[in-house]
Amino acid sequence: MQPNSISSPKFKVSRFNPHREHLKTQITHTSLLTLKPRASLPKIQKNTSQISQRSEIPLLKMQSMGSPVCQSCLLEMDKVYCVWHSETGIVGGEQKKHNQDAILVQNLNNYQLFVVCDGHGSSGHLVSNYVLNTLIQQIEQGMQRNQYMLQYNTQLHKTVIKGAFAKTSSLLEQSSLPIIRSGCTCNMVMLLQQNIVPADLGDFQQEFQKESVVYCANVGDSRAMMVSKGVRGGLITNQLSMDHRLDVVEERNRIKQKGGTIAQLQHNGQSVGPFRVWLDEMQGSGLAMSRSFGDTQMQSVGVTSEPTIYESKVRQQDLFMVIASDGVWEYMTNQQVAKLVYEKYEQQDQAAQYLIQQAQQQWKENDVVVDDISCIVVFFNQSL
Repeated sequence: MQPNSISSPKFKVSRFNPHREHLKTQITHTSLLTLKPRASLPKIQKNTSQISQRSEIPLLKMQSMGSPVCQSCLLEMDKVYCVWHSETGIVGGEQKKHNQDAILVQNLNNYQLFVVCDGHGSSGHLVSNYVLNTLIQQIEQGMQRNQYMLQYNTQLHKTVIKGAFAKTSSLLEQSSLPIIRSGCTCNMVMLLQQNIVPADLGDFQQEFQKESVVYCANVGDSRAMMVSKGVRGGLITNQLSMDHRLDVVEERNRIKQKGGTIAQLQHNGQSVGPFRVWLDEMQGSGLAMSRSFGDTQMQSVGVTSEPTIYESKVRQQDLFMVIASDGVWEYMTNQQVAKLVYEKYEQQDQAAQYLIQQAQQQWKENDVVVDDISCIVVFFNQSL
């Protein structure tokens, strides 16, 4: 099936001009979302043989640890379809020893979690797996502790998420993992049905309406975006998270106020690559992001694991979400990624692997290495 022509993006996004506009112009929709599963897709039973040899139930996770290719997985969850894939990067013509990405899909009673962690440093693969598993445990515990109040106080979800990130960071620092120069990014999306509180509660007999809501919590430069149908038949991209990079004014100011140095790598007297944060006089490893888990040597100069958390409603015109490590976004725009996934809208089980294959090709054409690349695609299966 040939994709429709792509309309001009509603929000212009580039890697070094992080998406901000949707935070100011977020449109609120209170209409109920009716999700219709696509009948032509096979129904995937939840067992370890069909999902992945590395998966465990009920924690449905796929982590690449030294394997060059992780098998794509398709999971039918509560009225959505999810497919994910991960490939190990290439250095010097050979695959890395470890894939430092760790990704997870978890389907719980009344919400779903989609997480992508991207490790860096010599122990990055250990950090990403630790953060992923610990964060999910903390989210579950927080949701259980507050399950009654969450029905009536929707802002409490953000409090639970923020607390889970803080506790995960604290436990990581208390662990025995070598995190002085190693760390990971984390992009977590929570999808749930949330009550719309009526204006007049009356005698509390009034039924609550529900709406589908996305909470996106991000630390680092992994990214999540929503792709929707445009009114003229094209695709609209709406970035759900902000990349925490050193060209963002707020991030630069925090680092500078803490005494950090922001500069590019120097090669033969020329500046190359992204801006990085350094200790005084460019000491340390030079971190290419302003927020991460771990990297304790950089905490003194303002690098933090505190997430930015954004909320958005799922609307009738929303087609799918993409949550991916920065390997997907390095050489492709949001619109290019949206178009590639949409090309596989009728073959959804192929979408994640296809996207990563195209991202790898871009790396090969533009760089001497290929990063570890992982992505999760969540389809809402609206009719076109």
